Amino acid sequence: MTAHQKNIFLNSCIRVKGNQIARQRQTLVDYWYDSVDSDWLFFIDSDININLEIFKKICDTADRKKYPIVSGVYFISKESKGSLPIIMPCIFDDIDQNKIMYHHPLPENKVIKVDCAGMGLVIIHRDVITKLRKKYGKNNFLFAETALSGDDFVGEDIAFFRKCKEAKIPVYANTAAVAKHMKKVAWDLDYYNLTLNHTI
Repeated sequence: MTAHQKNIFLNSCIRVKGNQIARQRQTLVDYWYDSVDSDWLFFIDSDININLEIFKKICDTADRKKYPIVSGVYFISKESKGSLPIIMPCIFDDIDQNKIMYHHPLPENKVIKVDCAGMGLVIIHRDVITKLRKKYGKNNFLFAETALSGDDFVGEDIAFFRKCKEAKIPVYANTAAVAKHMKKVAWDLDYYNLTLNHTI
């Protein structure tokens, strides 16, 4: 079944390549906002694997007024070594300017308010960028990483969502829309459930 058969209409597809992910994300947003005539922008990273049902769940949740930013769920790990990394949902709440906490354990089949998410599986409404440009300026780098102290820094995705929070733009996650993050093995819901009793 195609997206069209599900009453989901795609305006265009934009692929951004490179080795500086923050700049890729900014390039995508700027090009879409300035050059593409659509109300919604759907971000998906090349290592995130979804099907039409996941895509539809995110699109069906999105709403210009109530849910202007909706994230699906995929999993990440801070561990780069070891044969079985512990993975966590890529949706977060802020603890302070230096720290975030995972939504773990992951609530099942809910739409929940979050502070931040990974940009690898997100849909945003055009109004979001309008508000951010109004607050920060047209040429502001929305995905600028921020060095704090020592090894602490705010990565590009968290930097974007913190700007949204400052601009009073709500962010939500649909925990029924769970994707596979393709690493050496698929980091998916089954893998996550194997490690559910662990914490990071």
